[in-house]
Amino acid sequence: MLMVSDLMDRADLGVRAVLLPVPSAAVTWVVATELLQPASYLEGGELVLTTGLVMADAEADTWREYVVSLVEAGVAALGLGTGIVFDAVPEDLREACRIGRLNLLEVPLEVSFASISREVGAMLQATGPDGGAEGAGDEETLVLQQLTRAAAKDNQSAIMRALASILRGEVSLRDATGRTVVGPFGPAAPGVDDEVAECIDRIRPAGMRGAGALGLGEMRLVVRPVGITGEPESYLATVHRETLTRAQTLGVDLAWSFLNLIAESSKAFTGWLLQLVGAAAEHLLAGEVVQGLALADQAQDLVRKRLPSPARRLMSGTGGGHQWRVICLEGGGAAVAGLSSALARLLVERRGSPAGEGLLWRTDRDGTRLTILGEAEHVPALLEDDRVAPWAGRMRIGVSGSAGIADLPRAAQQALSVCTGARQVGQAVRWEDSGPPSVTDLLDQDKARAFARARLRGVAEQPELLELLEIYLSEAGAVQRIAERLGVHRNSVAARLVRLRRALGVDIEDAEQRANLWIASYFLKK
Repeated sequence: MLMVSDLMDRADLGVRAVLLPVPSAAVTWVVATELLQPASYLEGGELVLTTGLVMADAEADTWREYVVSLVEAGVAALGLGTGIVFDAVPEDLREACRIGRLNLLEVPLEVSFASISREVGAMLQATGPDGGAEGAGDEETLVLQQLTRAAAKDNQSAIMRALASILRGEVSLRDATGRTVVGPFGPAAPGVDDEVAECIDRIRPAGMRGAGALGLGEMRLVVRPVGITGEPESYLATVHRETLTRAQTLGVDLAWSFLNLIAESSKAFTGWLLQLVGAAAEHLLAGEVVQGLALADQAQDLVRKRLPSPARRLMSGTGGGHQWRVICLEGGGAAVAGLSSALARLLVERRGSPAGEGLLWRTDRDGTRLTILGEAEHVPALLEDDRVAPWAGRMRIGVSGSAGIADLPRAAQQALSVCTGARQVGQAVRWEDSGPPSVTDLLDQDKARAFARARLRGVAEQPELLELLEIYLSEAGAVQRIAERLGVHRNSVAARLVRLRRALGVDIEDAEQRANLWIASYFLKK
């Protein structure tokens, strides 16, 4: 028989004893769960592992009810993973376990639930048939073994393949729009994409605590958010028979917990990656080539250390010999954030292929603009990638001409120019196809906007004068055409222009002043 005290004797297991009122309690099973009321899925003797996701704001009464339900279910011990939701074991949980005489363990952040499940499974097997694993049933034993083996690989696909096999149904990971990002695995469930997207849209306001289900004849669609903190970036969608066995239910809960932990670990990694990539792009777009390439190499090194891949060339060794293009995309904040996350996944998942070379980006302009730097030959494929296209399809897109790495600042101006002039969302406009260059392409955008605000401060808060200025400039001062555009008699135009001249404080008939006013009017709208 395997006891809780035996777990404490294994220093390599990595768990710490917080309270051990019943150290001789027999352990028959390991269950990782984030359910608020998991007792109905337990049979007794389990080591229950949780990060306490649903208990983040719990009061003392909630902890007491939670512990009482575990004690009544005959749980051997509760292991709380710290470092994600809770930095330390909450005092209210300690007190609840003391009163309920429930063994309480702490699982530090560096110890994975998968490793505990694997090691305890081996210890149970070593104790022989009397160790209690049989009490959980053969099917449950197989489910535990299958999922812990998959979790040991530390990737989403392995866990989802195992879950699809357990459910005998379709399993996929979807983004916030309902698009499949991993999978699907298992028997195909055609025609559910619209239902999945609708379900995600319905549960998104609830964040990590949302979940949705929908009956599909004899089958059932269930959608759960994946992650522990912040907003969910992906959702687990399962399609299976209406009624699940106890083992299948435990399998779903365990797989979901593993996916949550992988997602949380991935967020920290992605945060570092985005910082390095953004800083590298910032330096290159400022003409600081050496600093930019050094940071780009650090970003590649970060990917290689996390996910080893075949040897690749360093950007600092070859960046100067390649032609680049800059892509400017403008759209809503959600589209920019989604595209940035998609690029991070692309950089990681294609680390060994050419599409991953020379890929950098930064987010600016209050989160509504994304600037991408890529080697010229890879840019067309990048925009067509199925991870990028759904987000880029919501944005205006401008693509620069080819440029050497030292000319990236100029290329960025080209991309911005054609992007701001793009009329169709989702359609990339290339610099080569955009017509003759404009003087606005030569100007620093921030300085030009400041110039526009200063030059037009006399009319900026007067819409009728701004409209008059734009018409005056576009019609080259022709009184009759101005009158027709305004819908007024031509005799009234002279008085209106006098008001405009006074408000601006310049001679609007002077060629240089008229040019300045045109540039200011152009950038005031940007």
